[in-house]
Parts: sequence; C-alpha cells; structure tokens
Amino acid sequence: MQIIIAMMFGCLLMPLVAACAEPTSCSETTELECLQSAQCTLVQTQAHGKYTCRDAVGHCETGFRQSADYDIQKDCEAKPGCEFRIANCYCPPNLNCACGGGPPAQCVERKK
Repeated sequence: MQIIIAMMFGCLLMPLVAACAEPTSCSETTELECLQSAQCTLVQTQAHGKYTCRDAVGHCETGFRQSADYDIQKDCEAKPGCEFRIANCYCPPNLNCACGGGPPAQCVERKK
C-alpha cells in the first residue's frame, strides 16, 4: 500500500520537478528565448540571417539580454569596459520587418 501511495505521490510531483529542472542549454533554445536570456547570446554565423545561440562569454555578454522591456544599451554600457552595438537590420522571428538578416544587438568589450 505504501508503494502505491508513493508512486501516486511521485506522479503528482513529476510535473513540478520538470518545471524546476535546469534550463535548456543555449544551443537548444529558440531564437527569442536566446535573445531574452542573460546566459545566452545570439550571434550571426553567416551573412544574411544565419544565427546560432551560444553560451554568453565574458563579462559584457554575461547578464546582458539582447531583447528586453528596458534600455538594453544603458544596461550594457553600465558595465565597465563594455560598449553597445546596435542591431543592424536584425528582425526577430516574431515581427515583420522592412529589413532583416543582419546581426542582433550585442554587448562587447570596448576596444582599447
């Protein structure tokens, strides 16, 4: 009887455990999830719209969200030694844009 109750209890908790599991790796996120992640960075790998989501590298990318409901340029430039690169004809997949295929916004180390 205890085994059956434990199995039933486990089945009830499984959805909660799955919801609390570690986040998906950057390479497995969607383009939008990547843009909104503080741990991932969307980069252009080829000319005209070929993108890859990878782990954020360095102090400028780490913690920086490429898409947010606040001023991402200000967020980037508040980090010492970092500069903001505005998106150049980048169009997120959830929008219809007049131009697209360019690089997304980036927070990079300022060149000396």
